[in-house]
Amino acid sequence: MFNRFIKDAPVCIVGCAHKDIVAGKWSVVGTTIALENMVIAAWALGIGSCWIGDFSEEKVKKLLSIPASWNVVALLSFGHPAEKPQPKKKKTIEEITSFNKFREA
Repeated sequence: MFNRFIKDAPVCIVGCAHKDIVAGKWSVVGTTIALENMVIAAWALGIGSCWIGDFSEEKVKKLLSIPASWNVVALLSFGHPAEKPQPKKKKTIEEITSFNKFREA
């Protein structure tokens, strides 16, 4: 498993969404938006993060005593980056957008 670095992270946020019939439909979306806002805010403060989607939900729930009525959406680890990679070459706007029809990239 490649996400073993989590144990060394100074902070790890576990984003959970309730399975409730009413809130459940949008709870995963709301949780995801909240987690992404944390990533942006952390970066603005010079703190790196890593979005972790490969984990055992059962193990996380057991470790943190998360009730069955909740889903673990994602984990976010935070810390000061050990390196600062150079930006990758980005695609042009024309390569990633289309007008009035779907186009695969």
